[in-house]
Amino acid sequence: MRPYLPRVASLICIALALSVSLSGQSRGTAGNKIFGFTSLHRIHLSLSASEWSVLQTSAARNSGGVPGGSDYQLPDGRMVHVGSGFAGYFPWTRADIRVGDASSKTEFKAAGLRYKGNSSFTRSSAAAPLLANFKLKLDHHGTKGTWDGEKTFNLQSGVTDPSRMREAIAYAIFRAAGVPAPRTTYADLTFTVPGIYENTPAGLFTIIEDVNKTFLARVLPPGNGLLMKPEGLRGGVQDLGNDWNVYIQRYRPDRAATPHEQQRVMEFGRLVSQHDVETFRSKIGTYLDVEQFLRFVAVNALIANTDSYLGGSHNYYIYLDPKDDKFRFIPWDQDLSMNGRFGLGEFTIIQRPAGATGNAVVQFGNVNVNPTTINGSGGPNVLQPATSNNPLIYWLLDDPAVAARYREILREIVSTVFNAAELTKLVDAVEGVGSGRGPSPRPFLEARAAHLQQLIGGWK
Repeated sequence: MRPYLPRVASLICIALALSVSLSGQSRGTAGNKIFGFTSLHRIHLSLSASEWSVLQTSAARNSGGVPGGSDYQLPDGRMVHVGSGFAGYFPWTRADIRVGDASSKTEFKAAGLRYKGNSSFTRSSAAAPLLANFKLKLDHHGTKGTWDGEKTFNLQSGVTDPSRMREAIAYAIFRAAGVPAPRTTYADLTFTVPGIYENTPAGLFTIIEDVNKTFLARVLPPGNGLLMKPEGLRGGVQDLGNDWNVYIQRYRPDRAATPHEQQRVMEFGRLVSQHDVETFRSKIGTYLDVEQFLRFVAVNALIANTDSYLGGSHNYYIYLDPKDDKFRFIPWDQDLSMNGRFGLGEFTIIQRPAGATGNAVVQFGNVNVNPTTINGSGGPNVLQPATSNNPLIYWLLDDPAVAARYREILREIVSTVFNAAELTKLVDAVEGVGSGRGPSPRPFLEARAAHLQQLIGGWK
């Protein structure tokens, strides 16, 4: 396996051409007018009092035994979404949408609207139902038309990220580092519910591009492969046996997989879970886009997002690309990046998988550790990036050639993307959009960039 070295555009290009992707993601035109990096849209949502009351029956944990990430129908015909993480109860409601931008005005009747989230939803309250994350699907009830070619949007209110900056900054860094990632933009939302709200401001929201067929067709054409959003895979990709139904429950494919796709997923899991070093090293490149995965891991480590594949259980997509039959990883949920998660739980450096040998990883133990004692700047150690028993990351970095390539990628990203000058331009741009922001991640990014410059400067 001989990893290649693609050149990565400087993050400064984001500030100069904010609506253009930096990772070859400019194919297609859907969403190009929406996802201007520093655009600020005006969106008004109107619900009847009865639909609003249904929306307020949402609950953090109430799946009724239905698999997470799926929808089911109530006896009255209403669809309910089951949250992918905590199995929340999120009924779909009808809302009229009006986009009142200065350059264009668009309206949609009876669009689909529901709450979304895991910890973000549990932190919302009945006293502040507008300070919550929403899923907006224009055609859920059969409504025709699109907003600039897009039909589905994720509206993030800043429940777990009062700065309203982490998602936009994180995804921009991923894209600049060559990782397929959603685009973002901003919107001021207002709500009208007769007798309850009348053109009531809900504040500044981040709009996150949905990872779906439209996204895949633009970023990874032709985009008709198998998209999966795993949940509960403690330790990441792994062998779950020979029953595809078990994989459906954990890997959560977005459609019925073909026999070949089923076999490919199961083979990938078996390869990662077995402990023969030579077998893994000789075959992994035929299943995984190793270069892209190392970049995906590197950025998660740089921005200190442990609520990701580094933690192993959720907040990422896996895509089986029909172009070459390889798996590629797509990031998701960046609201707890940039040290947003520290203090929520224990911090653990990667453990060796049971039966593994080698010397690539150090075990710090499952104890409360001040992250600043690990690498001087906060966040996971970039050279030992996983925070759980994660065999895919372990086996890759146990290979001296792959570990050397991973260091080259870190050096490249830090020199072109994750450095003080480029991050300052990015933060300046985002801070200038909208109002009502909480503390900025600027101090973390400055400290992290300084530490990494010092760390990499000491490498031979």
